[in-house]
Amino acid sequence: MKGGPTLHEEDRILFANGVLHKNEIYTLRKGEIVRNIDDTLIVLDKEMIKIKGQRKSWACMFYDDTERACTIYENRPAECRALKCWEDPKQFKKVMARPHLQRKDLIKSDDGILKIIEAHEQKCSYTALRSAVKDLGGPHPEKAVEKILDLIQYDYYLRPLLEERFNIDPNEMDFFFGRPLTTTIIMFGLCIRKKGDTFVLAPAESSTDAQHSSRQSLKSSGRRLSSL
Repeated sequence: MKGGPTLHEEDRILFANGVLHKNEIYTLRKGEIVRNIDDTLIVLDKEMIKIKGQRKSWACMFYDDTERACTIYENRPAECRALKCWEDPKQFKKVMARPHLQRKDLIKSDDGILKIIEAHEQKCSYTALRSAVKDLGGPHPEKAVEKILDLIQYDYYLRPLLEERFNIDPNEMDFFFGRPLTTTIIMFGLCIRKKGDTFVLAPAESSTDAQHSSRQSLKSSGRRLSSL
């Protein structure tokens, strides 16, 4: 109920057998801040893939609350097989340490989407975003704001563009490109609001436009995607 499992290399067979599909998973990208099993926050040093939750809930999408049971129990992922809450968690931690499943493991090597993923990683890495957020406290915060919104817009407009051009299922976007930056920027204490064609950067705890120094806006544009 606190979240779906992280998938490992041995779980690849679940996709081959049609138990799991790309629209049921999402990617946590390198550099994201996540909550560890011991409830501490860590920065990921490599990408991971997890099963999605239920709408706005963290509960695994395969958890049936009415029956209080897993709907794919006979074909559950490795972490789920190892997790026994009534026992010492050592076995579960051993499974957690096994090699994680990554996007390249589920995409054919000749699929053009891999190059687009690589371009997205280069443009919208969490290293770049973290650096721009840090620069908000520097001598040129307006440039940092522009950089942040540039990353946000690229990530935001890439998804519908690919859906239109390559007929990609919109529910698979979180697998191919991770969660939208408009959502994950909250980890830096910021939020994005879109007003018409304008993106507004604001402190996550603020709901007013009173602090001009803490927020800026930039007219959104699709021109930065022309190189794809």
